[in-house]
Amino acid sequence: MERHNIKSSIDGQGVWWHPGDKGPLDKLPYILQFGSMKFSKVRMDYTMYPHTHPGIGIRFIHSGKFRWMVESNEIDLYPDNISIINPWQMYGSPYGKTDIGEYSWMVIKPLSYNLNTPLRLGPWSQISPELQENIGRQLTKEKTIVLRNAKKLKKYFVELKQELQKQETGYEIVAKNLINNLFINLYRELTHRQLQNEKDDHFINDLTNLISSDLTKKWIIEDLALRFGMGKTKFTDEVRKLTGYPPASFILNLKINKSMEMLQEASSSLSEIAYVCGFSSLQHYTSSFSNRIGVGPGKYRKSEI
Repeated sequence: MERHNIKSSIDGQGVWWHPGDKGPLDKLPYILQFGSMKFSKVRMDYTMYPHTHPGIGIRFIHSGKFRWMVESNEIDLYPDNISIINPWQMYGSPYGKTDIGEYSWMVIKPLSYNLNTPLRLGPWSQISPELQENIGRQLTKEKTIVLRNAKKLKKYFVELKQELQKQETGYEIVAKNLINNLFINLYRELTHRQLQNEKDDHFINDLTNLISSDLTKKWIIEDLALRFGMGKTKFTDEVRKLTGYPPASFILNLKINKSMEMLQEASSSLSEIAYVCGFSSLQHYTSSFSNRIGVGPGKYRKSEI
C-alpha cells in the first residue's frame, strides 16, 4: 500500500490513513483506517496477504474485479459490492496482490465486540445500545458477508473521503454521522436480505411439498404460477433463480430424487417406482434417470443395496 495522498501511475493513486499516518483520523480515534485507492496494474504487496485488524472492516468496490479471501472462503468482489469483515476474521488477497480497479475501505474499532460479546461501538456513536446489539448479531450470522448491488451505500465512502481530505470546520461531526448512518443502512440491507432469503426458502419449500404430495400428477406451470400468485414468466424466473433449474427440470429432479430413495429399498420393482414417481413409462424413467445420474436405476440400486 501507499501513504495518503499518493499519486503514482505505476502503483496506484488515492488516499490512505492508518495508525502509522493518522492525518485527519487523529481526531477520529474510532476509525483505525480509511483508504480509497485506484490501481492501474496488478502488483504484489505483502500487506494484502490475509490478516486481521482489531476492527470491523468495510470495503466498497468502485470498479474492477477483486479476488478476496475471508477465513478459508475465496470470493469475487465486483463494482457496487460491499464486503464486511469482523475483527476476529482473517481476510485479504489469497495471492498477496492488488488487482486492477478501485475500492474504498474503512476499519472501525468498536469499544467491545466478539462472538460472545455484544457490539458496543463506543460513546461517539448515537446508535442506541439495542440497535448496536442487533447490528452485531446480524454481522455474525454469516461467515462471509458480501452485499451485492449496494450502489446506494457508495455515497458514505465518497462523502467520508471528501470530509477527511478537506477537514473543514466540523468534519469530525459530519464523519461521525456518516459512519452512524452507514452502520444503520448496512443493518437494514442485511435484515432485508435475510427476510428475502427466508421468503425464498419458504417459497421453494412450499413448492417442493406441493409437487411431492402427488408426483403422478401432470403439473401445469401456469397452474403452479397461479397458486403462488405469479405470472408464468415471473414464476419461471423465480424457480430458476432459486434452484438453478426451470420449473419442468426442477419437477423432474424431485421425481428422480424420490426414485433414488425408493431404489435403496428392495421391496419395489422398477416399474412400480416409475409409476409412483410420475413417469409415463419404465423406458421414460430409465432414460431420465440415466441422463441425470449417469447410470441406469438398476445399476444404481445394486450399488446402494
